[in-house]
Amino acid sequence: MNHLIKRIKTLQNLANIDQDAHKQNVKDVSMGRTDSCARLDDPEMHILILRYQNMAPKKQGKQQLPPQLKMIYSLWGQLHTAGLVNTNSKQACDTFCEKYLKGKTLAQSAAQWHNIIEVLKAWLKRAEKHPQNNTENGSEVTTHA
Repeated sequence: MNHLIKRIKTLQNLANIDQDAHKQNVKDVSMGRTDSCARLDDPEMHILILRYQNMAPKKQGKQQLPPQLKMIYSLWGQLHTAGLVNTNSKQACDTFCEKYLKGKTLAQSAAQWHNIIEVLKAWLKRAEKHPQNNTENGSEVTTHA
């Protein structure tokens, strides 16, 4: 992948630009010629990069997650490695946690992070005791990202 395309995609993510808006931006920059950044010429890619830099938050460093959230996502990854969840993604973990938190997000429920960590640890521990049974409550947990 061209380094300019990688830069565009990175900035697209930083600026929270969805794919439809991205395609429209590419169309604007290419004057309707294409909706794919891979088909832009170098000057057009530089224009798109400047546009996305202006749309991205000024602090472009990645914010550190609190240690408890890192632990939650790490445990989720371990559950995936153990075959207990189908999707190893932050979004899948967030979806599971929202169900556990009765519709609230992890960001809205910092006081519950410890409880979620304990639930995930217990789930892993049960799987270690019964490695042939990679299910939770008798049915495989399926997450969709």
